[in-house]
Amino acid sequence: MKILHLSNVIGEHKGGGVHEVVSNFYRNQKFLNHEPHIWFPGSDDDANSIRLDNNIKGLSTIGAPKYGLIKQLFQKVTKEIETFDIIHQHGIWMPISILNKKLIKNSKLKSVVQPHGYLEPFRLNISRFKKKIAFNLFEKSNLESASVLVACADEEALNLKELFPHKDVAIIQNGISNEFFYEPSLKYKIRKNKNRMLFLSQIIPIKGLERLFQVIYEIGVDRFENWEFLIAGYDDKNYISVLKNLVKNLDLEKFVFFVGPKLGKDKVEIFDNSEIFILPTYNENYGIVVAEALARSVPVITTKGTPWKELNSKDCGFWVENTNEGIKNGLLNMLNKSEKELSEMGVRGRKLIESKYLWNKTTKRTIILYDWVLNGGHKPDFIL
Repeated sequence: MKILHLSNVIGEHKGGGVHEVVSNFYRNQKFLNHEPHIWFPGSDDDANSIRLDNNIKGLSTIGAPKYGLIKQLFQKVTKEIETFDIIHQHGIWMPISILNKKLIKNSKLKSVVQPHGYLEPFRLNISRFKKKIAFNLFEKSNLESASVLVACADEEALNLKELFPHKDVAIIQNGISNEFFYEPSLKYKIRKNKNRMLFLSQIIPIKGLERLFQVIYEIGVDRFENWEFLIAGYDDKNYISVLKNLVKNLDLEKFVFFVGPKLGKDKVEIFDNSEIFILPTYNENYGIVVAEALARSVPVITTKGTPWKELNSKDCGFWVENTNEGIKNGLLNMLNKSEKELSEMGVRGRKLIESKYLWNKTTKRTIILYDWVLNGGHKPDFIL
């Protein structure tokens, strides 16, 4: 099967979770003997940075890639398009939605659209007026033209079904690569004098770091005298200065350290040398870093702004109320765990990921979905 992934972004430094999903679908669909391609607004430099192969194509834009119009919108649909079997769109609100709509209108192709959480209620309230305009101009018709919408968790699927009650919604969980999961443990490669708590994600306001710092201040910095808190990830220079000023004003400088982005083996190493992972986010449709932490046997605290209820049901972390008080309760509960208890929670988390969330397992659902869209037959049981 020849598959065209239309992605709103590619590159770890730009795409975060979207990049992880697209690149891993790509790798694993190839492993399953299919022919995936990725098109995205951007340059060949970004395509080269992910080191896959020549089937990654940057689409030139008028203006910056993030918001600029894709030049291909003003060109005729080429015969190249007709060689694909299906289009899988990743991300919305961008010109790739207009391109997707144009491609399926001017060819016999069908598409599935994966919003990646951009239609979650919390995110719809961000830049609400601009999104309302975009929705009426092109996004509503693009979503309604899709054969199926794709969610990565039950909660997102139900929200999509509420917005589009007559559309089929497939649930395809995000995953962890086998390479990441089976990388030899680097536990205690770093000599530490203190226990370590870790945040690793994009450093942006929605991730909830400001409220976490307030919670730590309320608990009392003395409670963390045997701990250090590492903040890892790509940041907006203006926002990180806000966070650093807050850390200074709350007198947390001896406890909180900003360590920049961590990729590849550096990411594995920082997980393997952490006792607790925390994601105090306001909203995530999935939260792939939660799965990554669990894969490396690190217990997790995150909010009910994510779909990770299994942290509680599988006893591998704390899925807490999406409030300061909820985060405080989760943090205190985790701090009261012994080293043995934390280790046992980590083992249970790793078993959860192995049983359900490896990419080579979840990618098989994409092929089943595409086949159903193209050929019909019995509806797969992961479609609402």
